[in-house]
Amino acid sequence: MKFNLPSILLIVLLIAATTLQVSGEDQRVAEIKHGMLNSTVNLTTYTYSRLAETTDQYSNQTLQTKFAAVKTVEGKIDLVNKSGYFGEKLVDVEEGKTLLWEGYFINGSEYWKEGEDWTNFTIIDPERIMAEYNEIPGQVDLIDLSNMTLVGSEPIEGESCYKLVGSPEKPIEKGMVGLQLLAAYFPSPLSMPAELKNLSFDIDETELLNNSNVVLSAWIGENTSLLRRLDINQSLTITPEVLNIQSGPFMIQSWINETTVYRGFGSPVVIELPAEAKELASPSRFQGADWRWATFGPGVP
Repeated sequence: MKFNLPSILLIVLLIAATTLQVSGEDQRVAEIKHGMLNSTVNLTTYTYSRLAETTDQYSNQTLQTKFAAVKTVEGKIDLVNKSGYFGEKLVDVEEGKTLLWEGYFINGSEYWKEGEDWTNFTIIDPERIMAEYNEIPGQVDLIDLSNMTLVGSEPIEGESCYKLVGSPEKPIEKGMVGLQLLAAYFPSPLSMPAELKNLSFDIDETELLNNSNVVLSAWIGENTSLLRRLDINQSLTITPEVLNIQSGPFMIQSWINETTVYRGFGSPVVIELPAEAKELASPSRFQGADWRWATFGPGVP
């Protein structure tokens, strides 16, 4: 094909325009992220609600079964008084089992209620526990350390928000996929590979990341820069070939979909420890560890 000078100049201008447009979009995302990061500095109070669903399908030469669970959470954070609360409900869809539990962090002490049983946790580092309850900074860091694209604007509970969509940077994605891998094995009828049991598993030597997907969708207030909603959608396929291990044929397919909405920024919140907590709480830090940890992770609501 023969190009004349005007054609070449036109192509150069088109390429330059495209480059400027992409750079402009990247700059806008950076500005939105920067505002979002700054918005966490002056947080005083907020509340949140979460819906998380997980499904794991297991199959080999002799069986085919499924595990499904749904978790709902309501939380309240008071950073002025350094207190937090969460109430959770976890339902095993297949077996119909339900777990209810609550967590309170007040005056440097933490109490959990599971069913009718109270636990008084031994607290060595109150600041760290408060940071676990105050989850927005961690969620904001996750978004900041992700490759996000501005896809438009949508309202969240009446507030106009920028919508960003993308995936975490590789080191973070690797950690999220690794946790999903372990979580998928806990309710599994299939035996866990020795490499996972003895912690000799190296995710970099597998095809795990190529057989997984992590997508983040974040809604950030156009006027406030506050994180208003975060969706995390993960999928993972596990086989001996993917894990690079010697084993009989099997397959695990895992999905986790989570939506969290944040609201009530700066509004008064009431976090009170029930009187029965101090009377009934046992001192064991690990009381009540059960299948919920495997599904949605320990320690953090």
